Amino acid sequence: MKSYPGTSHFTVRSNEIDYRGLATMPALVSYMQEAAWENTKDLGISMYDLLEHGLTWVLQRMRVEMFRYPKHGESITVETWASGRERVFLHRDFRVYTSEKELLGQATSVWLVMDVVKRQLVSVPDFIMEVEVVPGQEPLPFAKGKLPQLQDVQHAQQMPVRWHDIDLNRHVTNTRYLQWILDTLPTEVLEKHLREVDIIYKAESILGDTVLSEAGMGEAESILLHKLTSQDTGKELVQAKTEWELKN
Repeated sequence: MKSYPGTSHFTVRSNEIDYRGLATMPALVSYMQEAAWENTKDLGISMYDLLEHGLTWVLQRMRVEMFRYPKHGESITVETWASGRERVFLHRDFRVYTSEKELLGQATSVWLVMDVVKRQLVSVPDFIMEVEVVPGQEPLPFAKGKLPQLQDVQHAQQMPVRWHDIDLNRHVTNTRYLQWILDTLPTEVLEKHLREVDIIYKAESILGDTVLSEAGMGEAESILLHKLTSQDTGKELVQAKTEWELKN
């Protein structure tokens, strides 16, 4: 079976906007993941299909670039497609458009397969490998390589893991991690335009854990580096880099 692009439509809701009336980055990433779910369901490799085999999808990395954020009530379209495969890494791309086909943003992501009982990553099973990757558009550059390490912590906050932070895999949903790295920043940063997020998911966190979110300056004034660490296990959960417009 050949893969094919999927198209999903969304309308920005009031609980997904900031004080400017614009969709938040976590909301937009949620749209992308919902579009990915719909596309994999049509291909017979959705999370529910994997769970029948004791497996599940795990997001390993995502790089998002936004040119303009949609407004409350604005209708948008998310196009997504399988863009490549490297050993156990499966790549998926996204583009976000208005109803007039204005390109609002784009993203590339890397996915792995995990055994839900052993909580260990596994080789890509045959029923997924049998789906031939046929990108619907020119693939975006893969998100790969290391991110700079956070050295000088300037902002920190503790985040207790609560019931509504947990997803179908019984660990913290990845959009909540994204929300936490942003919530740690001061208002004067958050009021600026967030152009790009590059986030690597390294380990899972579960109900009852406490997560330490830290952030500080990167290699340029417009760049911030982020790290999430489990207070219970000491494991680094997330590493990320964000890039901001210097002017509002």
